[in-house]
Amino acid sequence: MWFSLSDQTAYFLWSIALGAFAAALYDLVRAARMLLRAGKLHLLLSDIIFFMLCGVLTSLFALPFNKGSVRAFIVFGEAVGFLCYYFTLGRVIGRFYSILSKGIKWILKKICDLLKTFFDLLLKTGAFVVYNVNIGVRKTITEEKREKQTHSQEETVTHCQEGGSAAARRSQY
Repeated sequence: MWFSLSDQTAYFLWSIALGAFAAALYDLVRAARMLLRAGKLHLLLSDIIFFMLCGVLTSLFALPFNKGSVRAFIVFGEAVGFLCYYFTLGRVIGRFYSILSKGIKWILKKICDLLKTFFDLLLKTGAFVVYNVNIGVRKTITEEKREKQTHSQEETVTHCQEGGSAAARRSQY
């Protein structure tokens, strides 16, 4: 199938725009890496997923424009658009993401410190309350035991004064 030079130029310019869009997506991946402190495995997996997404975008781009066939000038245009974005606006946005990620990390660190202090205080207060409740319960139990012992001793003394033990009273009936 033959395309005119003006059609090929339009496809090429659209592929440059698609490459710039892919670079903007890559900036989002880069921002996520900065925030999450990604390791080498995460870096590898995110790059593989990004390039798979770029392949799908290229295929979808080629469907309406080129009847599904991917031509070299389309891939070249995407690469040009990606590199133009990456080395111009991408650098500025990368610095912005770097400053923003440092700010977000600082804010998250402060929030975590506040939460840690809050939960430490809550834990200490809870332990203090549980400890004091435990002591209070123990005192109450020992006081009840003492009252029962003194009460049973008083009953024994009263029964003995009234005329015998409880066993003697049972035998009378």
